[in-house]
Amino acid sequence: MKRRLLTLLLTAVLLSSSMIACSDAPADEGTSGTPTASDAAAPADDTAAPEEETTMLEARRAEADNLPDKDFGGRNFTVIGTSSTDFEKYIHTEEQNGEGVNDAVYARNLSVEERYNAKVAYIDGSDHRTCTTTIANEIQAGDTSFDLIQYHVVSNSGNVLKGYYRSWSEVPHVDFSRPWWSDSNVDDLTINGKCYLAMGDFALSTIAQTYCMFYDKDAMVNYQIEDLYDVVKSGRWTLDFLKNMCETVYTDTNGDGAADELDYFGLASDQQSNYNTYLWACDNPIFVKNANGEHQFVYYSEHLVDVYNSCYDLLNNTTGVYSKMDHGSGMDLFSKYGTLTCNALLSGALTYLAEFEHDYGIIPYPKYDENQAEYKSMVDGSHEAMAVGKSATDLEFIGIMTEVLCAESYKEVLPTYYDVCLKQRYASSPRDAEMMDLCVNARVFDLGYVYDNWNGVAFYFQELLRAETFQDITSYYKGKEKAATKYYEKVIDKFYE
Repeated sequence: MKRRLLTLLLTAVLLSSSMIACSDAPADEGTSGTPTASDAAAPADDTAAPEEETTMLEARRAEADNLPDKDFGGRNFTVIGTSSTDFEKYIHTEEQNGEGVNDAVYARNLSVEERYNAKVAYIDGSDHRTCTTTIANEIQAGDTSFDLIQYHVVSNSGNVLKGYYRSWSEVPHVDFSRPWWSDSNVDDLTINGKCYLAMGDFALSTIAQTYCMFYDKDAMVNYQIEDLYDVVKSGRWTLDFLKNMCETVYTDTNGDGAADELDYFGLASDQQSNYNTYLWACDNPIFVKNANGEHQFVYYSEHLVDVYNSCYDLLNNTTGVYSKMDHGSGMDLFSKYGTLTCNALLSGALTYLAEFEHDYGIIPYPKYDENQAEYKSMVDGSHEAMAVGKSATDLEFIGIMTEVLCAESYKEVLPTYYDVCLKQRYASSPRDAEMMDLCVNARVFDLGYVYDNWNGVAFYFQELLRAETFQDITSYYKGKEKAATKYYEKVIDKFYE
């Protein structure tokens, strides 16, 4: 909660200085068959005072890390990760090139290197499966060529269960109460005082791979749809609201009587973890911590059945919903002005929206219904989780370097990432900032997903939702329940060895 409380203190003005790209281009009246906006009300002016933004950004930068002074003699602090997911660009870069995130990473590393006389280095572990094997082999051999392990969370958990990692509680100077660490490290991923996989801001992909929804503000006005920011803030952003909106917006643009890519949709999505995210968005965790601090396996319930049935109906039976198996297909259609909203990763803005001319917003996934207290989301399994191998010896070095890199990422790299991702530095809309903050704070790092390793229940939801025919989730789960329960018992037991 300490991280979230501090974030809320800095919320609208700080992140408004760094988040949403809001082009001033008017709606394209000829795009996707949308009507004109001549009779629609314009959004309210959200301009924030630049001096206030600067003050809040300075407050973030002023957060002291309280680390001791050390001279590490010019040695390398080496991180092993997966180049195949392109996340090494957030860890190490050789030179400045004028691109915002690259230069922020370069400046962060240079600052840390000068402070501690230690250079940040990177080992290319290739794809996540190869990286898992490489790490396991080297730790078994007592290798110390890398200091920090930082890659694909679902793969990474396999090495935890094999006993190859230390608990972060053994590493000095790492303080999970600080704002550059996720609350989930303590709330969800620590059992019996042990946390093997941690989420910190040095692993920028825990932000970049956050699932959210993009929407076209210009099209929203054209279709005279209620401002979705207002809908979210009022707690009315639910599956039913989304379903009704999709049916209202859908336009058979080419008039052929069939829903295809040439039409205009209310929602577009791929059928990968974009689908899976609805499980957590509708408040159906795999594990929860009870009043005694014990983790309980709570995946299956009547609520799960209701959530699954509602999501299946939304994604498979609703006019105005477009979906394909291909990764990024929803964001691709959105970038071509073919849908009002899409399910996507936050990083999708960098990949797909560089040339997007409409004004767009970012909101969380919808809740199951209005009785649900909070919006929730997940982070894609390809995001980095941080670990320390059993073969590591200089834990003070690892602790100081990891902590300072997380702290400096929080202060300098994250604000720059938001700027670049959303196209406008110091964006002047506190409403956009508030929604972005809500999406980031909605992240859930569920023990049952982090440690799934493709043996638990975490991927059942997307498998069933994208099936060609409806399947009863109760029957599907009951056929796998024994194996899944046994697997999660093994996970919990690992923390008590």
